[in-house]
Amino acid sequence: MIRPGKKPKRPKSQGKPTAPKEAAEGAEAASSKKRKLDEAELKEREKRTVFIGNVPLTWTEKQLRSAMRKALGTTYDGILKPIWFRSIPVETKWSSSNKMRKAGLILKAFADGADSKNAYVVVNSPEDVPVIVKAITNLEVDAEHILRADGVGESAVLKKFDRKRSVFLGSLPRRVTESDIRWVLWDAGEVDAVRIVRDKKTQDCKGFAFARFKERKSVKAALNLWDLRIHGKYIRVTKVEDEEGGNDAGRPKKLKPEVEKRIMLKQQQRQRAKAKKQREFVEQAKAAGLRTSKKKAPKVKRKVLATAGRCSPSLLSAEGCKV
Repeated sequence: MIRPGKKPKRPKSQGKPTAPKEAAEGAEAASSKKRKLDEAELKEREKRTVFIGNVPLTWTEKQLRSAMRKALGTTYDGILKPIWFRSIPVETKWSSSNKMRKAGLILKAFADGADSKNAYVVVNSPEDVPVIVKAITNLEVDAEHILRADGVGESAVLKKFDRKRSVFLGSLPRRVTESDIRWVLWDAGEVDAVRIVRDKKTQDCKGFAFARFKERKSVKAALNLWDLRIHGKYIRVTKVEDEEGGNDAGRPKKLKPEVEKRIMLKQQQRQRAKAKKQREFVEQAKAAGLRTSKKKAPKVKRKVLATAGRCSPSLLSAEGCKV
């Protein structure tokens, strides 16, 4: 029964009335958001996507877009949308599955010592990607974060580090950051780019990374540095053996069968030439009457036959002892 003077409540099932046109537009917008892009559309969007690394962990999409607009100025005034973040480090207990990871991100249960994440930004056209990368690369946003930008997929340039300008860092702590590496190599020269190899689930460092210098001479200076420590742990700095600067730098590469055969034949040829030179030397030495072996001539041991009294060597000349 409805009391007089009181407005009746609207049943929950009815909802707010909407015009047919507004309802149709809302349904169309919702369907477009949920629609997944096909393979061709994904490839086209990948060409228009910019990768940005070492973004401060607490930054939002609005903060990143604002920093990019300020750096780009009048160079580019197109769209910077959508923006999404990846490689967000969460505590180990939240990294067991994708659902747990999402829950950890909602609760902002970030891992201790982690301070950065990566971002992807879609722009107008593939031609705008190099312009934006040039403007954003090495952009210092605060005291501990210097952004690094690159293309995605075929447009990526930092996939291969220049071996002559790069060094390999090993024995790194799992919570190392790019600012730590830049700081420890500061005396060698300006670091152009840093790539830390991390675990996909936990985002912990796997123990090694690559650092690229702006100048080639800085590599030699970095190799001469000593007593380098990050978070109290000693690290090692060596040359990059792999031309691509990949994860297997410093490890022996598996060669093709024809390459291995060619290397083996060259080794055998060098061994035969060395053996021939040694034989010629021995023949010349024998002809000159020289001794060809370094081994000393064996000493002839003299057997001493003593009498029943067993004479000592000092009494060999005495009576009663025979040699």
